[in-house]
Amino acid sequence: MFGLRKSSVVIMLISATVVGVALAQSPSSPPATKSAPRAAGWAAAEKTVTKLEQDWFKIQLAHDWDKMLQLLGSDFQLIDSDGTLGNRDSMVAGYKQEAPSIATISMTLLVSHAVADDCVVATGLDNITLKSKDGKISHRYERFTDVWVLRNHQWLCVGEQLTLAHPQ
Repeated sequence: MFGLRKSSVVIMLISATVVGVALAQSPSSPPATKSAPRAAGWAAAEKTVTKLEQDWFKIQLAHDWDKMLQLLGSDFQLIDSDGTLGNRDSMVAGYKQEAPSIATISMTLLVSHAVADDCVVATGLDNITLKSKDGKISHRYERFTDVWVLRNHQWLCVGEQLTLAHPQ
């Protein structure tokens, strides 16, 4: 009787080991399927937002604050590089205050990525050249994430987050 129990235990251990190995080798989730093709209009949306991002600096350097407001949704939200929260009015007020010290602004990196037919996320790195009153030049690098939405056939930036960065 003891011999029968011993062989039953051995068979159970071998069976458990085989099942365990089989389970360990099988994927824990179903195999990935091909992702859905991107919507046809997404490339056009990305191109439009890329141009708007490039125009942003031209508008800022020209001090065309009314045109700047036209880029921003009325519900625009800002998270500034120091962690403070703002809206479109506070951002434009900050631009106006800093305008006399800005020598140049350039974008060293820009990627626009459509996530829906009416939403594009733009990320990048800005190089802002500042000139102090005594003529000293300094640079501030800001990494940004902007969220653009299509409303009434117009692309509007509704959110921006800035982080101080180092040059790439």
